[in-house]
Amino acid sequence: MHEQIKKVASCLYSVKTVIAAVLMLFVVGTGTAFAQQSGRTITGKVLDENNQPMPGVTIIIDGTTKGTMTGPDGTFVLEQVPAGSTVIVSCIGYTNQVLPEGKSDYQIKLVPDSEMLEETVVVAFGQQKKISVTGAISTVASADLRKTTSTRLDNALAGRVTGLTSMQSGGGQPGVDGATMYLRGAATTNGKSPLILVDGVERDNIRTVDMNEVESISVLKDASATALYGVQGANGVILIQTRKGQKGKAQLSISFDQSWTSFTKEPDRLHSWEYCELRNEALSNDGIDAEFSEEIIAKYKNPLLGLDPTSPDYDNQVAMRKAVYCDNDFYRMYLKKNTPQSRANVNISGGTDFVNYFVNVGYIHQGGNLNTESPDYLGYNPQCYMDRLSLRSNLDFHITKSLTASLNIASYAENVNMPAVGALYGGNPAADGNQQWMITDLIYQSQTILPISPGPTTDSRFGAESGAFIGYNYLDRSAFEIINRRGFHTNKRKNLNTQFSLNWDLSELVTKGLSITGMAAYDTYNRGILEGLKQEQFYYANVDYKNDSLSYSLHERETFPLTMSSWRSSNYQLYVQGSVNYARTFGKHNVTGMVTAYRKFWETTAAEIPYNVIGTAARATYSFDDRYLVEANLGYNGSEQFAPSKRFGLFPSASLGWIASNESFLKDNEYITWLKFRGSYGLVGNDSMGGYRFLFQDNIEVGGGTHVSGLGGHTISEGLLGNKSITWELSKKMNLGFEIGLFKDFRINFDYFTENRDQILISRQTIPSFQGVSSSYIPKVNMGVVKNHGYEIEASYSHSFNKDFSLSVKGNFGFNDNEVVELDEPMRSEEYAYEYRTEGFRLGQAWGYLIDWNSPGKGYFTSQEEIDNYYDYGFGVPRVGDFVYKDVNGDGVIDDKDLSPIGYSTSIPGINYGVTLGFNFKGIDFNVLFSGLGRYSKYYSGQGVVEYTKSGTYFEWTRHGWTEERYNNGDKISYPAISTAQTVSHTTNDFFIQNRSFLRLKNIELGYTLPSRFLSRAGVNSVRVYVSGQNLFVWDNLRVTHLDPEQNNSYGYPITKNVSLGLNINF
Repeated sequence: MHEQIKKVASCLYSVKTVIAAVLMLFVVGTGTAFAQQSGRTITGKVLDENNQPMPGVTIIIDGTTKGTMTGPDGTFVLEQVPAGSTVIVSCIGYTNQVLPEGKSDYQIKLVPDSEMLEETVVVAFGQQKKISVTGAISTVASADLRKTTSTRLDNALAGRVTGLTSMQSGGGQPGVDGATMYLRGAATTNGKSPLILVDGVERDNIRTVDMNEVESISVLKDASATALYGVQGANGVILIQTRKGQKGKAQLSISFDQSWTSFTKEPDRLHSWEYCELRNEALSNDGIDAEFSEEIIAKYKNPLLGLDPTSPDYDNQVAMRKAVYCDNDFYRMYLKKNTPQSRANVNISGGTDFVNYFVNVGYIHQGGNLNTESPDYLGYNPQCYMDRLSLRSNLDFHITKSLTASLNIASYAENVNMPAVGALYGGNPAADGNQQWMITDLIYQSQTILPISPGPTTDSRFGAESGAFIGYNYLDRSAFEIINRRGFHTNKRKNLNTQFSLNWDLSELVTKGLSITGMAAYDTYNRGILEGLKQEQFYYANVDYKNDSLSYSLHERETFPLTMSSWRSSNYQLYVQGSVNYARTFGKHNVTGMVTAYRKFWETTAAEIPYNVIGTAARATYSFDDRYLVEANLGYNGSEQFAPSKRFGLFPSASLGWIASNESFLKDNEYITWLKFRGSYGLVGNDSMGGYRFLFQDNIEVGGGTHVSGLGGHTISEGLLGNKSITWELSKKMNLGFEIGLFKDFRINFDYFTENRDQILISRQTIPSFQGVSSSYIPKVNMGVVKNHGYEIEASYSHSFNKDFSLSVKGNFGFNDNEVVELDEPMRSEEYAYEYRTEGFRLGQAWGYLIDWNSPGKGYFTSQEEIDNYYDYGFGVPRVGDFVYKDVNGDGVIDDKDLSPIGYSTSIPGINYGVTLGFNFKGIDFNVLFSGLGRYSKYYSGQGVVEYTKSGTYFEWTRHGWTEERYNNGDKISYPAISTAQTVSHTTNDFFIQNRSFLRLKNIELGYTLPSRFLSRAGVNSVRVYVSGQNLFVWDNLRVTHLDPEQNNSYGYPITKNVSLGLNINF
């Protein structure tokens, strides 16, 4: 904890230096400080058009830099206002207001400035009036994002965007806890991730974007919104816009929060005597004699059973008994219950007539939950942790009345640490996959090492050096060794993004509404690996129940001290873009146009070929009287993924809109305050081919071999054959939607969409193997076809009942369902219950055996006679207590011909939703976010789930396996008869394929803003304290109760939850 305080202090010192520099450059240039003089003090509260408090509104004395800003509750205090001075209230997107004299307390309601407000919507290659948008676009405001304690932006989006699925499926390991994102499900077997751009430039570092840097996020979903991105837009686009400064006095904001992180779910404690009883039960079910006698089980319950306290050797006997009949909780022994997480942030913003500025510095520390030994003792730190320091500076220059420039600089430095594995398992320092395998092995061992196993280290009283680690299951490692005695692996990442743009308004020089824009961005990314690797001897523990004794046997192997190695790489990206823009109004006619050209070049120092993208795009919009809207988009771009003759393509889209509420028959209607209909259709592409590149070329494979001389050499053989005809996937998208506002406070948005994706790149499956070429060498082809459709609905309500109390509720729901039309799947014979298992079904559809839950034993065989009289199983011999499967195809045999579709897709959720609730009351603010997924299945099996692995691993659901006694007594039965080996029950079926749907309490926060009257004299604008929680509860239907439904497997680093205390101060 002291180290983290030091890191935060160091970070804040750096922040102080940056702020001082910024103040010297910009704040001092704003003019002479407003001289302290006598004057009145004014207070007030600023509300928006929906009577919601408005934070961040500027209140300034005209002609000076003297001013303040509203706090989170919309209130402000401005002191020393000279008599006769003019006080202006301003906010981007709203009309400025001048406060009348003669009052000391104001309630101000800002009126939206239609032009400014509508221009704030970020779209492809620019901005667009909100009223004229005819595409399917969802937005997220920065204030919503800052209500989460998540360290990653992709995780923070879960439940906030209609149609966006964000799953933390990889687990919660610090620095490796990212989300998988889909927009409107999926319609391809290849790359499904949306395109992500930060300030208009494609960047993959969304995980490192500080929430405090974000101004807004626009999520583009239909062809009208994404066609301009051509071969990169089919999976949707996420546009992240970072914050800008505003003209006025410098505003300083400081925030800090401290969290305590733990796992969302953990396995139930299994005591040693419970393990013995369950192991005996499994052996009995398999017809094998018990392994543990009643006496042994009794000693596990009471290790001192039968000992004589008067014996002179009693103390040694007690030590030996406790070592032999131990009751170890290895999960808790290796993994801590909670660990700290810290975040600190400082930003400053403001502006003059010449420059507006926003500077942000952020620091994040994510602690790990491994129970490591002290770094002082080990000489290194093997703990999982992540430290990140980030910096952003956005400057906007007003060079002349018509010429403006922007310079954005962003950087981060990040260290992600974990235990080492390195070359011990054939890996190398750069191979993150090997590191993740080690974490997987660690979590697996923590769940499956038996509670009767001694350890984790040796005891010198029993014949070995003290403190050496013990290996289990005759592996050459143990969880204790992985955590502490292998060394460390640190992934050091550094990034620098620079972006410069110029905008020249040609209204006076050429024609009104015409402008040109140029932009260049240069990004560098450096990665270095520092690894320390060591190897020690270890021992096996040998338990002798007959003599109640414990001994150790040395497992000899090569040992070596901590040995250091390193690896580094770097890459850079150059992006240039030029645009011509036109926007003009002729009476009731509004016309806009945009033509842009761009190019991206990406290169790395590693052994990879550079990647290039080039393209042009054009957009034209027309609206009449703010009622009838037309938009046309055209993207023309190319991808070097394909042969020269197939690289470029044209991607058009068109959309229409009708604002019915502006018609005379609805205008000024007190019930329907807004009504808009819109529709779009267009073509978009996808050049993501599942990690493959240049598939139009033949692949030559080089292997090992021997010359006739007997010397070593290489063989050269033909690999995957090229196909010069392959091209991008083509997506045909249609979207119909409407927006309706009722009674000013209630709003509903609805969209229905369809997508037909063809030309999907696939491997041929119907070419017979006897043709002589391996199927893995047959060229890939654009044959796949997938259909997708769905709908989205978003509803919101917000109302301010009085100046002290306001309420807001918002919900979103997205549904998608796809169908594979063509994947070149061979048709099975009529003997199969289903001739196709891919075509005609969802992507990732789960298949398995159907259990006959209506059988006499309610899904289980209850006697050998029942087994003898039932159908034969083609994949094993059932036991009493095993599952009874349905003979789906009616041939009298249970085999793979009976496999049936079960549940939903195991890869793409069919439903995503979120609900937010918030209120403000006299300085108290409360916000809560629920998020969830539905129509989602998962096949749970293997290590950490079933009971037969290793020497038996038992969890809550396997403790109530079928036995004759439980069945006859009517006791709870939640599992088939447990076993020591895989049985016919341990296969894909509708027991192990489970409903993965869930509802999660994603975020909850309660804050209090101190009254302004207590702070203003100290020069403080607002102080807010809060307590918050993330991922605190999850409700699901899983039978595997110790697993989080969002996580992909049972042995990854578990998903975490946290409770935080935080502080925000604004000056």
